[in-house]
Amino acid sequence: MAVYSRKLAKGIKFYYKFDYKYKTYFSKCIYETKGAAKKAEREHQNRLDAQTKLPVYNEINLQELINFRLNYIKSKKSEHYYQENKIYFDALLEYFSNVKVFSITRKDINELLIQRAVEMKAQGNGVYSVNSMLRIIKALFNYGINILDLKIDNPCKNLQLYSIDNKMKYIPTDEEINTLLSVCDQGQKQLVKFVLETGCRINEALNLTYKDVLKDTVVLYTRKSKNSNLTPRKVPKPDCIKGIKEPLDKTEKVFNRWGRVPRFIEKKLKNLKKEPWGWHNLRHRYASILSKSGKPIFELMSLLGHSNLSTTQGYLQLLP
Repeated sequence: MAVYSRKLAKGIKFYYKFDYKYKTYFSKCIYETKGAAKKAEREHQNRLDAQTKLPVYNEINLQELINFRLNYIKSKKSEHYYQENKIYFDALLEYFSNVKVFSITRKDINELLIQRAVEMKAQGNGVYSVNSMLRIIKALFNYGINILDLKIDNPCKNLQLYSIDNKMKYIPTDEEINTLLSVCDQGQKQLVKFVLETGCRINEALNLTYKDVLKDTVVLYTRKSKNSNLTPRKVPKPDCIKGIKEPLDKTEKVFNRWGRVPRFIEKKLKNLKKEPWGWHNLRHRYASILSKSGKPIFELMSLLGHSNLSTTQGYLQLLP
């Protein structure tokens, strides 16, 4: 270890230089005194000593990295997001097996995505799930790099999302909705009507608590962007929950029967041999009905909980 001086335009400055585990480290020539350079040198070496005592995370297997990430998600995110990640991680493990993390390349990830896209198209599906897989895998490696200090490049870096054809969202007719309701039980009917009458996202409905049900309105919460705080908005109280008996615990969820997004709509429509549609189609229907009735677009934007006018405009379609 040594400290050196150099004469610069600003005067004499000092820098340090030393070897550690067959690698040379040195600083910029910025220190005013020899003592300051020596202190910085000691601090740098102490950091290197501390790092050598940590586990060599670059040697961890894919399964270990996934376990770290899932534990984090379970403590910080929703159950739905946890399950979504687990599905794609299982597919990742099936494709790569339990290899060392550093051995996975950008070419490998790209080939996995291509395979997934081909499978989706063969099934007549779009590539939404391919893009979801890419985002989740990219976040997995970013977690390893930023939190576990993996000394690798993210293999998802520079991989582009697949282009998606924007199609008009199918809007179910009154007849189709009534047919669905005729085969639903009371709880299912109430949830369908709530989404139908408020235009809310299904997760907003599932997270609704009794304390959010006010005299004439209900308060819905959503995130405007990823990792942002929940933002409240008020919408008119729908008829389907007027007169409901409130429990003593107002924090109890109104639709506590479901812990995750229910799939009964798709299943019932399939049994009825009807056109498939889901929860988000009801949201598009709500927007289109209000637009047809002459509701100003900025008011509609507020009711839907959008932060961009262009998003709201994409919801407005001709009713069947």
